[in-house]
This record gives sequence, structure tokens and C-alpha cells, in this order.
Amino acid sequence: MIQSTHSQSPSQTTVRLGAISFVNTIPIYAPYKPTADITLIYEVPAQLNQLVLAGKLDISPVSSACYLRHQHDLVLLEDLSVSSPGAVESVLFVSKAPLGAALLDVPAIWVPNDSETSVALLAHLLKQSAGQDLRPWFKIYEASDYQSILKQGGNGLIIGDNALMMKEQLAKEKTPLHCYDLSSMWQAQTGLPFVFAVWVARRRWAEQHADRLTEINSALRKAREAFFASDAEYEAGLALAENRSHLPRQTLERYYRKCLTYGLDASHQQSLQQFSQILQQLDAQEVKPIEH
Repeated sequence: MIQSTHSQSPSQTTVRLGAISFVNTIPIYAPYKPTADITLIYEVPAQLNQLVLAGKLDISPVSSACYLRHQHDLVLLEDLSVSSPGAVESVLFVSKAPLGAALLDVPAIWVPNDSETSVALLAHLLKQSAGQDLRPWFKIYEASDYQSILKQGGNGLIIGDNALMMKEQLAKEKTPLHCYDLSSMWQAQTGLPFVFAVWVARRRWAEQHADRLTEINSALRKAREAFFASDAEYEAGLALAENRSHLPRQTLERYYRKCLTYGLDASHQQSLQQFSQILQQLDAQEVKPIEH
């Protein structure tokens, strides 16, 4: 999905700037005013990862797993991330069976097609709880089908706006399902925030457009600051989030003020280092689908 709000002169070179289509980045993109040479491209995280690696985006948020796996091709922007200091509420594993050995008996563990980082984090947490790698049980589902997958498959990793809506639904229905917040589990184990996404530029583009990169990095940070400092920007962003997600204002306010942070300090860097080691271990292991 492409959103271009400006015309440009023939002398200007378009900067292709990615944006996550979930409401989690509204505190950055709602106040952001792109200049005439910027085209915003909204997609889910997994698609943004592919577009960046294919050279079809110049700057974009990407899954932290994508960044860590392709650091040699990417440059990290300063002080920008989508992170959580504890319970994030938008990355949930919901299951009839509890974490642990009980999952060895299920036909499949369902993961969405719009995530990379959360799938890797789930693989790590399930391995810890069950004592073995459960990725052979993983099957990919279309993210928009999360409700039917949960009913038919009995479990599912749900992320983004879908997870926020599912959490609201589970609270109302009081369904007897186990609901695990992956970020909360990470924080309990490490004492660190979990970093779901970071902003990057393609290294070759960054080397050729260093000043432009610095300018856009600064503008995105200032937009984030404006969202939380300006009542007008905050209200406008909340209205946009309510309209886009149909979630209650109270849920969105809690999400932005308690569940998410958008910086990239030393604790986030330490968390990325730990997650990088986990990814290396996961990537080194061969995964073969199970046969029931």
C-alpha cells in the first residue's frame, strides 16, 4: 500500500520510506510530515523486510530479526525502535494447551505470515518451556484468518492489531484459553525490554545520501517527541488509531503509554545482542516438519 502526499520536481530524487501498517507506529508517523521527495509505503513487517532486502525501500522499519540477520547490508538509524518494557499486548501466543510438553501432542503450532521476529521469539520461548525445538510443528497461516485458525487449530501466534483485538475479545468472552504475552516472558527472563522493530537504511543508499539519512532520522524522532509532548498531535494520533483499528481509546492509550517505547538506548542494544545470539542458535539448527 503506497501513500504519496506530495508532488516532486524532476530534479528531486524520491526517497522510498517504509512504514508499518499496524497502529503501533502511529506515534511516529501520525505527526510526521514528509517532504516533497518522500514516498511513504505502508506494509506489514514481513513485507517491509522483503522490500528492504530487495532494494525497493531506502529507509524503513524492519523486524529486529531481519536487521540482525542482514546487518552487513543495513545501517541502523539512531534512537528509533518499536519496543516493549514488559507486556506488549500485541504479540500473543494463544492456545488450548499450556506451554510445555503438552504442545508436543498438538498437530500444529500456527504462526502468521506477517512476522519474522515474533516467530523466532516464540520458537525460543517454546524450546525453553518444552525442552526441545518445536519449530517442526510450525505451520504458517494467513494473518487475517487468526480467528478461524484459533478455533480450528487450537492455537496461534497473533501479532499487531489482530492481537490487540483478540485480547479484547478474550477478556469479554472469558474463553478458557491460555494467553501468553511474549514480550512479558522475555522481560521476566532477561530483565530487558524486547525490541520488535528498528529503523534501517540500505547501506549503499546510506553511504550515498548520508545527509538525507540524518535529516530523515531527525524528523522521525521529532515526530515521535511531538506525539507525546503535544496535546493536539496526541489527540490526532489517537483519533487515527481508533478509526483504523476500531479499538477503544482506553486500550490505545494504555498501548502507547505503557506497552510500547520508541527509543533505542543501551538496554535495547543489550537486548538485541542477546536476541542475536538466540537467532544464531536457531539458524544453525536444521528444521524438518513432523509427520503425524
